[in-house]
Amino acid sequence: MEILIPVLIVAGIGLVAGIILAIASVVMAVPKDEKAEAILEVLPGANCGACGFSGCSGYAAALSKGEAQVGLCSPGGEACAKACAELLGVGDVSVSYTHLTLPTILRV
Repeated sequence: MEILIPVLIVAGIGLVAGIILAIASVVMAVPKDEKAEAILEVLPGANCGACGFSGCSGYAAALSKGEAQVGLCSPGGEACAKACAELLGVGDVSVSYTHLTLPTILRV
């Protein structure tokens, strides 16, 4: 009988903490951009930065906001460009390699 009161106290604390966490998860929920999530699934996930953005998630976010052009993902190739264009409702687009620069070599 001695152990019953501490067990009930701990169970009550756990129940209250669980309710507080459930309410906090609803109140503090971060909205997700569904279009960016769909574009991110199409991208290869290399996170190489060849597109000029911090990674695939940055490029997907910029595409969904209309701040980037389709076809900058060189590792994804034509298939990735066409899938992104289809998700965004843009016409047929090809991969652009003009944004890539070759490293400069200094000879002394």
